[in-house]
Amino acid sequence: MIEDLITKGAAATGLPADKVRLALAGALGLLEKHAANDRLADLYAAVPGAEALARSPDAQVKPAGGLFGGLMRSAGGVSGAAMSDAMGMLDKAQKAGVGKAQLKTLLKVAEDHIKAATGRDLLRETVASVPGVGGLIGG
Repeated sequence: MIEDLITKGAAATGLPADKVRLALAGALGLLEKHAANDRLADLYAAVPGAEALARSPDAQVKPAGGLFGGLMRSAGGVSGAAMSDAMGMLDKAQKAGVGKAQLKTLLKVAEDHIKAATGRDLLRETVASVPGVGGLIGG
């Protein structure tokens, strides 16, 4: 259940639950938009509440702006759009007070939580299916 993951994430990162929820919503929103549908369906089935969080207003992120963000979106095709959205998600999390180290810790907590529930590295598989981003985040 997503609430269990939020509680574990808050304990591991030292962040309040609302900031963990925001970070997870942003990450799930990125997956909702760019991950392979079959992997996403498996992830949602494994973590009740994840689909609703992925489609919540907190999951909405603006793609990276500026010249670099625009170039990535237009010249990079599908992987450029995913990378621009990932940068936008990271920016939103950082503005909310969630740092890169805390995001990394949260990713590990989520991987462990989902692996314990499913017996497979489903989160890593789902992240790896995101064009251009999967190898960077999932590596």
